[in-house]
Amino acid sequence: MLARGALLVVAVAAAAWLASAYPGARDEARARELPTRADGTLGPRERERAIRLLEAARRRRPDGAVVPPLAGNYLARGDSERAVALLRPLVRDEPENVTAWTVLAFALADSDPAGARAAEARRRELAPPVRP
Repeated sequence: MLARGALLVVAVAAAAWLASAYPGARDEARARELPTRADGTLGPRERERAIRLLEAARRRRPDGAVVPPLAGNYLARGDSERAVALLRPLVRDEPENVTAWTVLAFALADSDPAGARAAEARRRELAPPVRP
């Protein structure tokens, strides 16, 4: 009987955690579904909407999965400082996040070339190029 009660508590906690993450996942999906231009990029209005949606998702999601696409949108908008500010804590907390290291390398390219090279080296270490 005690085991069933413990299992019920764990199941309710898991369901609550998943339910709390759903709005963030929904916002992230909406950002991905925004219409793009012929070249595959977002227009200025859509980019701002994507940033709003991804910021909302970041507040609601317990993981850092939404940070690289959010930082990429800030970078595309020309706000590399904000992109770097989002990515530095993520690569510290998730040092094997290849996507975060990749976006960080792009974000640092103009302001910190040495940092960009280090981020690119870390990306290559985690995901070496495939040789034919």
